[in-house]
Amino acid sequence: MKIGAHDYETKLRHAEEFLEKGNKLKIVLQFRGRENAHKDLGMAMMEKIKKDLETMALVDMAPKLVGRAVGMTMSPLPAAKRKRKFAKIEEEYVEDDDSDEEDGDEEDGDEEDGDEEDGDEEDGDEEGSKTEEGETGHAG
Repeated sequence: MKIGAHDYETKLRHAEEFLEKGNKLKIVLQFRGRENAHKDLGMAMMEKIKKDLETMALVDMAPKLVGRAVGMTMSPLPAAKRKRKFAKIEEEYVEDDDSDEEDGDEEDGDEEDGDEEDGDEEDGDEEGSKTEEGETGHAG
């Protein structure tokens, strides 16, 4: 039952996407630990979800308490009657120009150090590949 405002909106945005495609929606709210003592808050959350999605769907099965969970199913409204409330705001991402030239100087220094380390690793690999297991394996 603990859910932030942004997380709630994200879940409803996904729910609207399912309904927009004409799919049914099943919502399950799972109670954990001490949340079992506050099932009334869970039912209130389901009512809020039902209210927020009323422009997109009809309730097939009202919120129902089953064990440690509350479940509800919804069907999409006809395409002409659907109206999204939580549609994703699509804006173009504008990349800022890098006006800090100091950042570019630091990156050049890091690349030089990386080249030297690569050369050392190659020498170590050649030495490790030489073994004398073939000679000792035949003797024993």
